Amino acid sequence: MIQNRDEGLVSPSDIADIAGVSRGAVSNWRKRDGSFPQPVAGSATKPLFSLSDVSGWLEATGKRATAHRVEEPRADAMEVWAALNLLRGSLPAEEIAELVLTVATSRTEGGHVDFDDERIPADILERVVHVIEKTDRTDLGEIADFALERLARSQGKMGADLGFVGSRTTTLLANLASTLHGGVLYDPACGIAAALLDAVKLGARPARMVGHDINPRALRIASQRAELHGVDLDLALTNVLAEDIDPTLRADVIVLEPPFGVRLEGTARLTDARFDFGTPPRSSADTAWLQHTIAHLADDGRAYVLSPAGTLFRSGEEGRIRAELVKHGCVEAIVGLPGKLLPHTSIPLALWVLRRPVPEAAIESVLFIDAAETVSPEHNVATWLTDANARESVPHAVVAITDVLAAESLLTPHRWVDRTEREPSDVADAYRQGWSAITDTMRKLQNVLKSFEHFASFSKSRVMTVSELVDQGVLDMRMGRPKDRYEDAPEELRERIATASDVRDGTLRELGIDTEYDDYPELTWEGDVLVTTMNTIRARVDEAGGHLPSTGVYRLRVLDREVLSPGYLAIALSGSWNDRFQGGTTIQRASIKDLEVPLVPLTEQRDIQLAVLSIQLLHEHSADMAEEASAVGTALLDAVRYNARLANPDISVGTTDQDGLNDSEGAK
Repeated sequence: MIQNRDEGLVSPSDIADIAGVSRGAVSNWRKRDGSFPQPVAGSATKPLFSLSDVSGWLEATGKRATAHRVEEPRADAMEVWAALNLLRGSLPAEEIAELVLTVATSRTEGGHVDFDDERIPADILERVVHVIEKTDRTDLGEIADFALERLARSQGKMGADLGFVGSRTTTLLANLASTLHGGVLYDPACGIAAALLDAVKLGARPARMVGHDINPRALRIASQRAELHGVDLDLALTNVLAEDIDPTLRADVIVLEPPFGVRLEGTARLTDARFDFGTPPRSSADTAWLQHTIAHLADDGRAYVLSPAGTLFRSGEEGRIRAELVKHGCVEAIVGLPGKLLPHTSIPLALWVLRRPVPEAAIESVLFIDAAETVSPEHNVATWLTDANARESVPHAVVAITDVLAAESLLTPHRWVDRTEREPSDVADAYRQGWSAITDTMRKLQNVLKSFEHFASFSKSRVMTVSELVDQGVLDMRMGRPKDRYEDAPEELRERIATASDVRDGTLRELGIDTEYDDYPELTWEGDVLVTTMNTIRARVDEAGGHLPSTGVYRLRVLDREVLSPGYLAIALSGSWNDRFQGGTTIQRASIKDLEVPLVPLTEQRDIQLAVLSIQLLHEHSADMAEEASAVGTALLDAVRYNARLANPDISVGTTDQDGLNDSEGAK
């Protein structure tokens, strides 16, 4: 039963966004606060709440004031989103986006909404139409953008294919173009025109805006968004890498966030007039995008292009093109950016600031800014590029073009930024501290080695398979299931899925079992052992429990801990003798029932666990020792470079007891 259509519906994740808290916090409110509103629609696993009830509860309990950390969405935007919530699962995200844009643009044109799709129930379509029709026309652009942003966030593939509204990269490019008044603003891979329209929102007033893209659906959405925002936008469906449909186009500002990893097919690139600085390699279009923007810049124009960081240092044809760009003064600045600027990828990006070739390039320089460790570069880059004083807050360097060329035109900012002189006293301190760390690690290693002194030979083991241990009632085994088979699980539990890679890499989160779900049969218990046999056999103890095993993960529960310790079970399953059970033509895997566990008395199982832990500590301390030795070596060479005087290190370790004390200390 759908609530009164004048009342908005929101999901738990929507409530988290409104309040500026995590989804876990909303889950706790629902469980522990009896006054929290009850669901009014949806299902047990996908509940929907009344927006007005939730807003009233947040105000009454002060949650909004104390927890609010983000800008609260508009009430009418949340109403539209609440209506679209009813379509999730019925339509793909991109088709839901087209629906809301079609309804909104029909309203601005005063026409009738004709969206005939048998997958959309008539009452839900009526609800979507109703909430949009009662929204003020001047707000329709903002409302539609909010829906697009939420849809792209909920389904990353949509944003990756069409472009992200409200992404950090969009904000970065829009800020860079926001000061343009008059002239031409151009985006050669505009997608849904996210950067172009955001630039206008932030103050850009170009005389003409041009957008090209290869995706017809993206351009259709871009056209509808431009209409809703009242912006004139020249759009063209084209693959700019394969053809230059407007060779005479000259732009004052070009913003570009191209698709990454695109290959260049065919031989047209060999004779393309745009590629004055070198033929881009077939394997990567990154340098083709750079040259396309330069070819379409006005004499005093600037292009702001995002690329993967690899374009800054890869050799071969890309390296030669990079050198030509630097040689002709086309590279004005490079900004190294942090990872996770895009919702669908964590790779670090680079911003290229490009211009037309400079007549006297040899006397020019390149500005390098290393913003890889900054929190919000999207709001600061525009200022850094224009204000030398503002750059003092971020690592940067201005390097002569001749120096860049001499270094094979490597453009990674940290290659140039980290050129500050070091104080000799700092170098001496680093050398002393490095040796101190080494001696401390050597003491730890001695303590670990002493823990092996009491180990003797173990009792003769009785080898049993997992299948036999299950038959004897020592183990209970359950197979994990695909993520989409957990649709019956509550939303909070679907965030607890443990994958085979989690087991292999040791990335299980310590969640614990929520008392509300402690009877949910699929959840692991504290002490359960999770096992994967794909490619390699790995087993880990789920110390806190509360996970849902996914495909390729088995859950083993020790029913008789007088016979078998969970920790020992995890160790034994990973034993080398079980590798012989691996088989398969494409993916190597073993039958978990065949895996062998050598049983010894419980006390010896615990000793073996301690021994394995000690060996792990040996690995860790050895790795620490290698890092510390590297740091000492660096400090030693720095001492030569910066004329630092080094003191002889104290590398005496002595013997230690189990408490880590020197013999002399224990005798005091």
